[in-house]
Order: sequence, then structure tokens, then C-alpha cells
Amino acid sequence: MTGLDFKDSSMKLKFKKVKTEHTIMEEFHKILSKIEKNSMIIRMIPWRISRQQKWSSELRFRVSYETDSWIKCIMSKWASAQELFVVCNDENKSDLMEFLKNFLN
Repeated sequence: MTGLDFKDSSMKLKFKKVKTEHTIMEEFHKILSKIEKNSMIIRMIPWRISRQQKWSSELRFRVSYETDSWIKCIMSKWASAQELFVVCNDENKSDLMEFLKNFLN
């Protein structure tokens, strides 16, 4: 195995519940790895990346709203924000909402 092969394989992220079809901002890789360990979560789908006028160097995570089948969250750092849709069962939704609201606190 060459040094290049080792570097390429170590940089590859492996998520179990995160859909990696869309771009995931590097700042949020660690947070997604921690959140996906929660057994109430079925799937997480990172979505649109947008720019914000207000920015902070602090990593922020907040719950935006919920629907029948998922919870929409916003992850942000600096002037960028990324939407995250968390899919769960109805019976776990209230407990999962509490977990997500208190995740970074």
C-alpha cells in the first residue's frame, strides 16, 4: 500500500444513516457522526447549503420545524448554513426533538 492509497482511504467518510449523495460541509462531519448514533434516527439527509448575512465562528445546530415524517434542522458556521432532514418514527419524534434541541447545549 502506498502513502497515497493510505491517505485516500483514511479521508473517506463512512456514515451509516447519512445520505451522502449531496455535499456535506466539512465542518459538520463530526456533528453528523455523533447524531447518527442515536437509535431513534432512521435516516439523515443533508440538503441545501446557503449563505447567511449573520455569521459566527461557533458551530450552531438548531431545530427548525417538524412534519409527519421528518424534522428539519439547520447547521451553521461562519457565513454558511446547511439544512438537515432527520427521518424518524412517529412514536420517537418527541424524544428525538428533545435530543436534537439539546444536542450542542
